[in-house]
Parts: sequence; structure tokens; C-alpha cells
Amino acid sequence: MDITHERFGIDHNRCVLCARCVRVCDEIEGAHTWDLAGRGANSRTITDLNRPWGLSKSCTACGKCVLACPTGAIFARGVGASEMVRDRSRLEFIVTAREKKQWIA
Repeated sequence: MDITHERFGIDHNRCVLCARCVRVCDEIEGAHTWDLAGRGANSRTITDLNRPWGLSKSCTACGKCVLACPTGAIFARGVGASEMVRDRSRLEFIVTAREKKQWIA
């Protein structure tokens, strides 16, 4: 478990290696913080070349990876997986706004 980030945490035991966090961070946020490392049973999600998430220089703390995680492996600190609320409309809004370049000044 990595809870070095000030707002979020990750429990690697819950992760099913779906790579949704990797894709949302790369394709939607453009931060390229998340990646998959290892092969077979040694596979796991990592941040910034296997640095603790709290020491990541590329993480924007946007929370898109938390919304994209289907198992609750990536979570907001202080919120248990059973208490999480899924708001699919927020993620769809973010994707649409990114595609329409609404946040580019």
C-alpha cells in the first residue's frame, strides 16, 4: 500500500492491472504519471519509474485515476472502498472538455 500522496492512496493488492489509471493519466490528463512494470506475477502499477506516489513530480493530483479505477485500488485518502461514490458523468465531462480543448488558455 502506498499512501505517500497527500490526497490519494493505492492498495496494490486490490489492483487487477486493467491499466485504466495508466490510460486516463496518459490520454486524458496528459501527465504520464502511471505505468505498468514487471511481467506475470510480478506485474504492478507504478508511478514515475517506481517512485512513491507522494514523491511524483508529474502527478497533477487531478483524481481522474481514482474515478477510473474499477476496484477501488486507487482511492481518496480517508474514504474506504465501500464508501466510494461513482459519478460517471464527471469523467465523461472531463473527457468531453479535454477533446473540445476548453481548458487551454
